[in-house]
Amino acid sequence: MIGAIQNLITSPALYNATQSTVTQVTTETCLKAIGRPSFILMDKQIDPQTKKFSATKEFLYQATCLAIYLAAITPLAKKYAYKIAQNSYKDEAVFKAFGSVKEFMNFHQLKTEAEKIAKLDELSKKMGVTFTREKVSDAEKAIKKEISQDGENLARGVIEAGSIFGSVAGLAILAPIVSHPIIHPVMKALGFDAPQKPEQKPLEEKK
Repeated sequence: MIGAIQNLITSPALYNATQSTVTQVTTETCLKAIGRPSFILMDKQIDPQTKKFSATKEFLYQATCLAIYLAAITPLAKKYAYKIAQNSYKDEAVFKAFGSVKEFMNFHQLKTEAEKIAKLDELSKKMGVTFTREKVSDAEKAIKKEISQDGENLARGVIEAGSIFGSVAGLAILAPIVSHPIIHPVMKALGFDAPQKPEQKPLEEKK
């Protein structure tokens, strides 16, 4: 059991995930979607109808914002950040080799030797690099002579900068604006109407 936990903690995949802005924002928003409604439901100072309405609305708001962020804002922010970098660093080999964020990320997620050889062969034709096909390591070394570590770090930095910009602009500005017109119809469809305010009785006139 301890060994399994140690392997998980020291896993490069876990480390890479924790360094990702998207992963961090997703984790935080999921915790908010669970924690905030739970806090509202535990509040004994609020009447049951108001608690259910407020907790459901908060959950839907967080879930809608996260869906908009992951489905639209983040991909677009990364895509255009990468395009701007390609136009700004036209001579950088990494941007010549990988035409999009998807190509760059997919290459670093390849696992089998056959997949790596096929992709490296494709890159070598793009960049005019020759290598021995016997070993993946030979191919990787040949490509890395053209794509420097600084270039690869630059590409990663651009993608991450796009994620950060998308997080700030998306969650703070765009997602709330888009989510509000969606939430109220969903609330009505689920049968949650806004709590009625108690009618105030008119004050008796002083004699």
